[in-house]
Amino acid sequence: MEIEHDSNPTMATVPAGSTNWLRLTPSLTTRYVLDANEFGVDMGLTLEKSSNQEVAKDRADPRLRAFWKHADPLNTTELALVYDRSALRDAGLTEQVQLGVDGSRTLYGIHGTWKRDLDARTALSTDLSQEWERYSGTTTPDFSRTTAAVRYARARNERQTWYATLNGQAYRSEAGAATVPDPTPAQRSTVVGALAGVDHEFSEALRVDAAAGPVHFLQPSSRTGWQGAVKAGYTAERWFAGLELSRTPVVNATFGGLVLADQLQLRFRYDLDPLTRVDVEAGHARESAARSQRTLASAAWTRQWSESWQVSLKASTQRQQGPEGTARSNRIGVVFTYTAADL
Repeated sequence: MEIEHDSNPTMATVPAGSTNWLRLTPSLTTRYVLDANEFGVDMGLTLEKSSNQEVAKDRADPRLRAFWKHADPLNTTELALVYDRSALRDAGLTEQVQLGVDGSRTLYGIHGTWKRDLDARTALSTDLSQEWERYSGTTTPDFSRTTAAVRYARARNERQTWYATLNGQAYRSEAGAATVPDPTPAQRSTVVGALAGVDHEFSEALRVDAAAGPVHFLQPSSRTGWQGAVKAGYTAERWFAGLELSRTPVVNATFGGLVLADQLQLRFRYDLDPLTRVDVEAGHARESAARSQRTLASAAWTRQWSESWQVSLKASTQRQQGPEGTARSNRIGVVFTYTAADL
């Protein structure tokens, strides 16, 4: 259960008012193992009651993930079905959504992965997903997206692994251009690319994963750029710090189509004692082609009251700037979590 105050729940460029949320998020996770097969279901529901119905309406958003996983000495195969509906204001860092609307996004997805160990040090893996995103209460275009990747990895030793990846995405708008604000979006967008990288463990505390390579847009116009990512994590006795820099093709949910987004994320966790911790996160994403950028920052204090009960105090701020203008929102809340581990 969560009680939260949001200064600008619709991320409007001219805030229309704040609201207080009473939020319940029951969830259930179940697993079943049969020989080399594992079956699982993760389901949940987010119920929200708003104190300001003129700005943001009450909501009931379900989510579901069901998967099957098969593992033998050489192969691992997994297939997952996903359904997730959420408020537009809860979009991720790289999602530059339409501002000033009390909208919803519904995601349907099919995800599949396959990995084969060619020998003790070499592995080949493939990832394939098909997603459909539907929007309500907004002029954001519905779309479908196909994502594929093939990865070859070779471990030189216990601490270092080199890898190469071929990846691609295909975007298809499922809404008429007349329903979307200018600029008119591309109805189709396709991008392919390659990455070469290394995952190196410098010590028990420090690990770095870095990759880079070319990326080529086939539709709606032909152009070439680059993609890449650097991930670093440092783990100490009582704290963890992480850094992630990336440049990758993403969907611009406001106007449609695939664009390159630059992203920076920082994470820090400190254990005050065995039962109490502090988490701090900050991130910034920019889409140069779409002339938009998004910044998120949050801090949380968490205390484990008992084996089943946990309480958190959290505060966050977000800012999105784009062709529509600049919107800001500040949130502060308290969260009570009860876990029934024996259910």
